[in-house]
Amino acid sequence: MPRDDRIMNTESGEPPHPAVTGSLVATMHPISVRGQVKRVHAWRMDDIVVVVTGSVIRVAEVFDAYWLEAHRLPEPRSILQRLRTVAGGPDLFTFTQRAPDTQPMFDFHLDWANVAAIPVSSHAEWLEKQISKTSRRNVRTSVKRGVVVRVSPFEEKYIRGVMSISDESPVRAGRRYPHYGKDFATVEAEQGTYRDRSTYLGAYVDDEMIAYMKIVWDRRTAAVMQIVSKTAFLDRRPNNALLSEAVRLCAERGVDYLLYERFVYGNKAGSSLTRFKRENGFVRMDLPRYYVPLTMKGRLALWLGLNKNVKDRLPEWLTARLLQVRGRWYARQDDAE
Repeated sequence: MPRDDRIMNTESGEPPHPAVTGSLVATMHPISVRGQVKRVHAWRMDDIVVVVTGSVIRVAEVFDAYWLEAHRLPEPRSILQRLRTVAGGPDLFTFTQRAPDTQPMFDFHLDWANVAAIPVSSHAEWLEKQISKTSRRNVRTSVKRGVVVRVSPFEEKYIRGVMSISDESPVRAGRRYPHYGKDFATVEAEQGTYRDRSTYLGAYVDDEMIAYMKIVWDRRTAAVMQIVSKTAFLDRRPNNALLSEAVRLCAERGVDYLLYERFVYGNKAGSSLTRFKRENGFVRMDLPRYYVPLTMKGRLALWLGLNKNVKDRLPEWLTARLLQVRGRWYARQDDAE
């Protein structure tokens, strides 16, 4: 498939989503915002949690819906039915169809979200036909320069390796790195989510972990939760080596798509991350993201387009300029320290 093509609809073959049957339990739930944990209002419904964010416009969504197993996600209309019974509840409920179902299935208002996806058939197909010549060369370079990728048990040695990578620098990609300086217990808790269906990969040189990747498995898809490397070893192309091994594992398991969050963030179509994904065989998959108003304020917000992130509406040239200014500011802060 050409790298610029969008993936069209495929039938998921999953069983119907279960309805929410249990009672609503109000609670406070931790969420991560730019690497920092804060607690927000939420409701427990069976084995899922619906969190509410926003102060003026309160938006509800299933916590970690992207990472949950697709067939275990409740039927959205059953969640809506419960939320409508809550006094002083949220103004909007939002949810996104899960990959690879790209055709709209509901009559609610929708915008389009996107994910980066590698269609997986075989490792050889990916290596020889789906990635660029540069990426193919980088995969081979990593081997020549002594990078060894292996599955790592989730234990202290691996967690210490993750910490050594996170603590290499307080700044990454021109911004403060939120995982810099975290203690062992925090890193263990953050890395240990969904460990029963996760694979932890480490890239090593002479037994030193220089990069790591966490893959979370579902029935037809797998998703990269993190891929981070030491900047001092970037010339050895460890990220390319990790992706190569991830595709190999997906092919062995019969997984159809390897996902890696968004393909395009806002209007940053030319970002370095998007280029990296395109060069390594990811293509854009557009998914319906629905917004359902629950209050008059929610209906007004939807009519005014206030459900959209302001940053996503900025022109690409302005976003790039703001990122450059931020990067220089952080660099000056580090020099001052």
